[in-house]
This record gives sequence, structure tokens and C-alpha cells, in this order.
Amino acid sequence: MRHSDYRGLEKNAHAFDEEYEGLSARSVDEHNYSYPFSPNSSGEFMTDTSNKQEHSLLAFVAPKSKNKKKSKDTSTVNKVVEEPSNFDDKIPQTRGRDAARPYSDFQFEMEPEDDLRKPPNQATTNRSSHLDTLPARIATLKISERIDRSVSPQKQSRSTLDSPSITPRQGVSPVAASRRTETTTPSVTSTLKRRPLAADRTNTLDDYKLRLEGRDLLNLVVVGHVDAGKSTLMGHLLVKLKVVDDRAMHKNKSEAARLGKESFSYAFVLDESEEERQRGVTMDIAQAQFKTDTKLVNVLDAPGHKDFIPNMINGAAQADVAILVVDSRRGEFETGFEFGGQTREHALLVRSLGVSQLICAVNKMDAIDWSQERFEEIVKKLSTFLKSSGYKESDIVFVPVSGWTGENLITPTKSPLSWYTKEANAPDTLINGIIRGKTLIDLIDRLKPPERPIAKPFRLCITDVFRATGVGAGTVSIAGRIDCGGIEVNDRVLLRPSNDLVTIKTIQIENANVPSAFAGDSIILHMQGVDPTHLFVGNVVCDPEYPIPCATRIQARIIIFNITTPILPGTPVVFHFKSIQEQGKIISLVEELDRVTGELKRQRPRLLTKNSSGVVEIALHRQICCELYSNVKELGRFMLRQSGLTMAAGIITKIIE
Repeated sequence: MRHSDYRGLEKNAHAFDEEYEGLSARSVDEHNYSYPFSPNSSGEFMTDTSNKQEHSLLAFVAPKSKNKKKSKDTSTVNKVVEEPSNFDDKIPQTRGRDAARPYSDFQFEMEPEDDLRKPPNQATTNRSSHLDTLPARIATLKISERIDRSVSPQKQSRSTLDSPSITPRQGVSPVAASRRTETTTPSVTSTLKRRPLAADRTNTLDDYKLRLEGRDLLNLVVVGHVDAGKSTLMGHLLVKLKVVDDRAMHKNKSEAARLGKESFSYAFVLDESEEERQRGVTMDIAQAQFKTDTKLVNVLDAPGHKDFIPNMINGAAQADVAILVVDSRRGEFETGFEFGGQTREHALLVRSLGVSQLICAVNKMDAIDWSQERFEEIVKKLSTFLKSSGYKESDIVFVPVSGWTGENLITPTKSPLSWYTKEANAPDTLINGIIRGKTLIDLIDRLKPPERPIAKPFRLCITDVFRATGVGAGTVSIAGRIDCGGIEVNDRVLLRPSNDLVTIKTIQIENANVPSAFAGDSIILHMQGVDPTHLFVGNVVCDPEYPIPCATRIQARIIIFNITTPILPGTPVVFHFKSIQEQGKIISLVEELDRVTGELKRQRPRLLTKNSSGVVEIALHRQICCELYSNVKELGRFMLRQSGLTMAAGIITKIIE
């Protein structure tokens, strides 16, 4: 379109000057007029109609060069500006979850300055403003808009693990595992034992021994029937060991008096939540730490009420040794010990989860005037039951204590316990489960720590997920106990089953930062590069070179407890593994075994009755991260429960799928 006048010269004047011949004005209605401001001169307003090839925006804006031959840079930009369809073809029109390329990640594959790939010998060309903004928008896409949300927000290479999509409810979608998982998972069980300890961790092992100050690490769980005095006993022990100062204890006494529970003041040392204090019942695992002459002890105070058995299993799965607390009062001990009581069930659970050393603390002896007859009666009943449950006689020891008065906790008491006092120069011998003259702290110091699988690949089962303050933006914190291997700050680890590669920012033990941690340590990890929606209690953090297998169908060897209904194919169960509970079903009975010798009795039995043993196949509703018992014992044990009762305990012998 042409204008009807040329800057004040009217069409009817017939006074066309020769300088305007062959020129036409640009119209704002023309589609190619995208100049951002009004022209200031006739040179900008007019265009030469004799040169039909100059129609680009750059030729209109930039001054004309004397040299007719254009440079490579200018031609490249002109080509991009003049032919926007070619540039748009290279960029998907839909971004994020609806991206055209399913495995592309624009945030990491394209930077703002890399949209035009030029040889290094070419000069940088000034680009127009709308070209600058388009790659910048692509480069700053949010993580939640990417189609592959399981990739951690780090720059990924082509060899990075491809992750399945994640659903918030289940933690991982039923999509098949990634290419790397399919190739590495079958070989995990065969290479797990053969991995040598890295040579560059010699210094970190020295730091680990220095942190322990020459002591042995011991994880101790305290179990027993509800109202047996577990929290009061351990709280008073911590007060006597000066782990809890007088100011905190005065606050606990004031709080107990306000709630009308003066006798719970020592229990408030471990029961810190408001609901636990109001109800007077431990509901979750409480942790504390103290030192003896030869041990560094991590205490796990487990709940005793039957409604919180899953939390108790979670604590017992992290323990090396246990203290079984029983109430010595007439009628109270019988309530916990008879069928349905938690004394019997807790003793079976901790033994099934790998605890072999047990201290039986006969509590509340002050309420029965420190009766020797009652103490020996309890010792006789418990000894018979514990031996039949798989404990060795040399690994069981009994001690009379009082959690409320604090007698026989760290110092021997002679006046009420004259019958328990050891004679002068008498050896410390175990007779009928009793070592006379020993206090509770002496017996804890006598326990032997298990062998730590430090040389195996790193494994940590998550027991808690939270956001800590003061650790930096984009950091997610998890808690758990290292089952095997070791870890250092800045290590890259793999989160299973979501397959996120994350970086360890800091490691904390008892609110203190440490450079490294090894098997047996209860730690807090602050991680970067992970979507918090991918983290769930029960997930496993592992070595990316040796990922832990994930399974939905396993074969296991189980020992059945005193159940009322036999186990048949198709029996629904609740699968308790570490810190998770998963719905499952026994799909087939493979073998029936002799409970004592383990010999085969029959193939494909019709049912399994109480106090028997067998091999079964279990199908789970969702996949779990587990190991064979022969490779990692801590990650190969589980419990089966139904209708609030423990049915069986087992070990994983085969991962089917």
C-alpha cells in the first residue's frame, strides 16, 4: 500500500520533485512493519522501490553499509528474522509436560546464548530484542513443567539415568523400570558382596573412629508392655548420666504437675509431643544418646501399646540389642505376659528382626518391697519362654530396677537389694540369667556390638522426611539408619524407587555436622537435587553404581507364630518391612519345613498351621526396595501381620519380579 501524500506534498499539486522519484513510504498497516518507534527521518520513513530484495527488518532498522557484500553474521540473523517458520520448527510449540520430545529437557539442553550454533571464529552478532527473550524463556522453564519430573535439577548428560514418572500417592508409577535399572538390577545380588572398600576412605574411617572416641557403637531399643515404665526408666537413666540438665528436668516436672501426672516427669524426657504427654502413652519412636565406659549407645524408646506396633517394628528394625521392661507387680506382669500381651509379642518381634542379646529389666521393684521370691518367679517364667523363642541362655540377663526411684540404675543399692549384692572378690558369672551386683548401666556396657558391613554398597532406609531450617534453599532433609556401607559429604547417591540422583550437602549426627558416616549410624541427610514429592518413608538411598532391587513379588522363608487360623493360598497379610507397611497376599505355598531342623517335610502343602515353618510366595500391592537375606541381613527381614496380630516372621530368599 502506498501513501497518498509524501510529507506535505499533495497529490494534486503536480509538483513532484525529482528527489522523490522511485520512492514510496512505509505503511503501519503493512505486515512487515514491526519497527518499535516512530521514524525520525525521511531515510527511515522512505524505502527504495528500485531494490526489491531489501525487505528485512534489519535492513530497515540498521544503516546501510557501503559494501554491498553482507557478512556471514548478518546474513545468518537476516535468515532467522526473515524466515521465522524455520526457527519455529526447531522449537516445540508445546512445552513442559506436553512437550513434543518426550525425553528432552530444555532447561539443561539449551542455554540463552546457545540458540545459534556458530563456529568459534565468527564474531558475535547483535540480535533483536524478541530473539533474545525466546531462548531465555525456554531456559527458565520451571522444574514442574518438564515432562520427565524424576530427573533431578542438575545438568544431565546423555548417560544419566532415565526415571519413571511419579505419582504422589504411590511414590512410583506402574511404568516399567528405566533402561539402567533393567540392566543393573539383576546383577546386584551377584556383585553386592564383592565390592571392596574404597581406598580413598581410609581417612574417613580414621575420622569415624576418632568420633567414637575408642568406644563401640550400639543401637539399643527399649520394648515391653504398655505402662511397664519404659520411658520413665530410660528418662531417669539419662538424668543420672547428666544427659538431661537440671533446667530441662525442672521444666518437665512443672509440665507434669500442670497435667496432673507428677509420676510422668521422667517419662517426659523422651515423650516430647503434646499428645503423648496428655495421653500418658508413648506413640512414636523417641531417640537419645549416652556414653558408657566402652559404648556409645543410641537409645530407641519404642511404644508399648498394641495400636502402635508398626512404630515399634520400625524401631526394632534399627536396633542391635534390646531391653525388655516388665512390670513386677502382681497381676501386671501376668497381663503383659499372657496371650495377647505385648511382653510376649515384643520379645518375638525383636528376635525375629535380628536382635539376639536381651536385657530383661524387672521394673517397679520398689512397689513390691524388692521381693526376691517375686523376682525369681518372673525370671523363671521369662527364661523358659525366651529360650523357646530362639534366644540363647548366655545372651539373656535379668536385673531388678526401679525407674521411679532410680535404684540400681548406675550405682548398686545395698540396703533393699542385699540378696542381689555380690560377695567380696566373687567373679562376675552368669547364673540362671543373673549376674549379682551388676547395675543396668553395667549390663549395657557388657553387651557386644555386631559386625558392621562397612565394605558393602551404601544403603539407608528413610524413616522420616522433613524440611530443616538453616540448611539452604532447595534442600530436603531425611532421617534414617545406615544399614551398610558409608557416605561422605558431596557424594552422589541414588534414591529408589524414583531413581533420582541427588547430592549430599551435609550429614548430621545428634545435631552435629560430620564429614562422613558408616553402617550403624543414625543420621540426618540434607540433600539437594530432589523433588520433595518423590520422597516417601520407606524409600532407600543407595549407591548409584549398585542400586538396590525393587520387588512386587518375592519368595520367602517364614516361621509362623501361635495363630488361630491356618495360612492358605490367597491369605491377605500386612507386610511390615523396615519403616513401611504394605498390603500383600500369600499367593502360593511352596514348601513346608521342619521348624527346628529346617528339613523339607512336603512340597506344595495345602496349608500352614501354627508353630510351623515354610517357604511361600508373596505378592505386594506396590513395589518395595529390598535385598536378599544372604546379601544384606538388615534389608532381608520382614514381619507378617493380620487383624492387629503378628502372624509370622520371615527372610527374603528370592526376588521373583
